Amino acid sequence: MDVSQAPQSLTRKTAWSAAASMCSLIGRLVVQIMIARMLGPEGLGRIAYMVWLIEIGNVVSNFGLPGTLTRYLAELHGQGKKEQAVVFAQWVYLRYLGLAFAGSATVGVLFFNSSQYADLKSALPLLILLFLTRGLQTINQADLAGRQRFDLLARINVVATVALLAGVCIGGYFYGVTGVLVGYVVGAMFPALYSFSMLRGFSFRKKMDGVLRRRVMKFAVNTWMAMVVSAFVWSRMEIFFLERYWNPHEVAMFTVGLTFAMMVWQAAQMFSGAFMSHFSELAGVGNRKAIQQHYETATRFMAYTVFPLSMGGAAIMPVLLPLMFGAEFAPAIPNAMVLIAGSVLAFSHIGSSLVYAMERSSFIAVGGFAGAVLSVTGCVVVVPIYGAWGAVLSRTIVQFSMIALGTWYITRCLDFSFPFRKLGWTFLAALLCSLAAWSIVHIWSVPVALGVAIFVGAVVYVVFMRLFKVVSAEEMRYLQNVFGRIPFRLGSVINSCLSWVVARD
Repeated sequence: MDVSQAPQSLTRKTAWSAAASMCSLIGRLVVQIMIARMLGPEGLGRIAYMVWLIEIGNVVSNFGLPGTLTRYLAELHGQGKKEQAVVFAQWVYLRYLGLAFAGSATVGVLFFNSSQYADLKSALPLLILLFLTRGLQTINQADLAGRQRFDLLARINVVATVALLAGVCIGGYFYGVTGVLVGYVVGAMFPALYSFSMLRGFSFRKKMDGVLRRRVMKFAVNTWMAMVVSAFVWSRMEIFFLERYWNPHEVAMFTVGLTFAMMVWQAAQMFSGAFMSHFSELAGVGNRKAIQQHYETATRFMAYTVFPLSMGGAAIMPVLLPLMFGAEFAPAIPNAMVLIAGSVLAFSHIGSSLVYAMERSSFIAVGGFAGAVLSVTGCVVVVPIYGAWGAVLSRTIVQFSMIALGTWYITRCLDFSFPFRKLGWTFLAALLCSLAAWSIVHIWSVPVALGVAIFVGAVVYVVFMRLFKVVSAEEMRYLQNVFGRIPFRLGSVINSCLSWVVARD
């Protein structure tokens, strides 16, 4: 495949999706740092547990509707059925609202019965409001992704991120944990309110197609089961066991390390959101050849970015983590190094998008159930004894097993090829990059060493990518087309590097 001829629409979707992702993720990282600095490990641990409760509550209560909305909106728009797409979106939204209100009541009961948070019962209304606003923010993102309006999603994320940063900063400074919760509500409020625009022009006379409804219901059930069981593997389920068997301090030690790893995971997940809708659109018109081409290409490009970020990020953690969060979080360094190194597996989000687009969410449900059993078993066995370190090891082993299973399914059952060789060489280049960066921060453990380590690591990665002949000429032309749009001559500098890196016969 000549990837330089990839459709410009896909390039734009990916660029806007990445912009939306980075805005949101940078905001979350800054918020975590602010909370850690203002409230310390104890406060950060409490916030982490409550936010996790919100997230897992949304997963359980949404019945798989956000993923279903994205999947079928993309297909309907790809088929030119825009009026039916609007009716479908409104049908989903009304049901989602009912589930969101029911879920908020459930979360309130769980939090109210938590003995360790008896002194924060006054925050219960805020927690319920946060559940509702975060839930509506999720369905808004699903709607925009399904319509492939990633440009609008990026703009909404900018507003939401600014509001989140301001709200958490002011609320945490004056009112502690309760004020931080207010900040989270403020951050989610704008996209939550914007989600009501989905009901524009709503009429009870408009009915959804019966055949589509049966497909949607089947997909939603499978997706919901997949999301629920996968939450044990991919969400922060370990926080529940740490909170139960240890204390908020141990939760904070795990959360700090996970924050860096989740930056990579969530960026990959949101980036791949463009591909779920794109694959769904192609599946709707039966273009399997294009799906194969774009799947393999996207997986390689994802690895080119994710591998050095993960391995290089793990290498500089001994200096970066205390610098950002404070010396009192230094015990979390080993956890962070393992977790962020494990985030190399984030390239698999492209494969997940493919499986959902091919309407095979039942596999994710079955495979996720097996992973959930492994995850819970691991947490029950090791977390009570080893705390955050045990949670890290359990999480890493289970996630690696699940990625191996998913790759087998895509190659053997869906019959799509997978770029094993190129990913192997890319990982080796990233590993050598991380060793170079780690050597510098290990010998010279001062903040200024970070810049040197990042520069040296990048040079090592680029050199070995060239020596291993990983990037082809076709891939280079595609990347140059993307980066050539970056202003202030930065794009031309990147393109010059790409020209040097490209494999030569």
